[in-house]
Amino acid sequence: MTMAWERNRNSVILGVCVFATSFLVSPRIVAQDKESQQETREEPLTPFLVKSSWLTFGVFDGRIQARDIRRTQSRSLTLYHENNSAEEHLIVRTLPGKYRIKYALQSPGELLQLEYDIAGEFFIRRELEGVKVQLRQSSTGPIRIQVERAGELHQYRAERLWLALLLIPQSDRSYVVSMLHRLCPHTHVALLFDESLKGLKRLALAQADLGLSEIRTLVALLDDDSFAVRQQADRQLRALGRPIVGLLEHVDYSELSAEQRTRLGLIVKSYKVLQPDTVESIVATMKWNPRFWLVLTAGEQDQQVAINAKRHFRQLIGSNDAGNSYDALTNSNSVLLRLR
Repeated sequence: MTMAWERNRNSVILGVCVFATSFLVSPRIVAQDKESQQETREEPLTPFLVKSSWLTFGVFDGRIQARDIRRTQSRSLTLYHENNSAEEHLIVRTLPGKYRIKYALQSPGELLQLEYDIAGEFFIRRELEGVKVQLRQSSTGPIRIQVERAGELHQYRAERLWLALLLIPQSDRSYVVSMLHRLCPHTHVALLFDESLKGLKRLALAQADLGLSEIRTLVALLDDDSFAVRQQADRQLRALGRPIVGLLEHVDYSELSAEQRTRLGLIVKSYKVLQPDTVESIVATMKWNPRFWLVLTAGEQDQQVAINAKRHFRQLIGSNDAGNSYDALTNSNSVLLRLR
């Protein structure tokens, strides 16, 4: 009896010790596991410029513009984030009819910069893991993009963002899209670009006519002797809507009369109203851009798409005669539509 009782007592004591030890150790292990999970799942600091919604950006006719600008006075702001070892700096300058903003976020692993002026100046820059990316847009000039990585600097330029992205190889394009998403998430650049490119490739595969012959006929009628005929042709061209601007921006006006140049200029001016880009508007505008088809011809892996893109390019620039070789046209400084 005594020996059995002693064995039971020792078992109870041993069980209590094991329980106590596990009780003391397990919270520390759980805490360490939680810390490691937090470090693994830690996301980049959301920029104050995005969280505050002082202004959001969109893409309008291929250009980045601010929208929904919150009314505020001139001010400067500095935020320190001890947990992330990061700093944010924001400067806003407002005057009647003017608005300028400068923003920067700096952390041990990332540098972000953004500058915007309501006149149309836009600059954004990011440094991350040794890769430096920047995009600069002036009020009138082309969009300029630089990607520097592995000791090499690549530069791209185009009048519209969508064409600029097409010029950039996928290996560099992902850095540009990621930068825009970081500071301008409401632009939805990745979605709009991917869907628009799919639509334009379907257009190429379908071997659809771009409708340029009808436009050439209407442009010719703008120089008719009859005022009524000129007016009717003018109305029909305007009825084509905003995508007509994408065509008229690339026209060789040196071949047109003063009457034709004046009327086409007024048509372009009438549609210079900023509207957010959609997949449909991007496809409708880009299909008349000869440089788009030229780029698609050179960079497309699908042979049939490349062949049809080359056909569309020739159709737009009117190079059906044997004297104009494809190589000579692609090496020229400018690629313009011929409407005569």
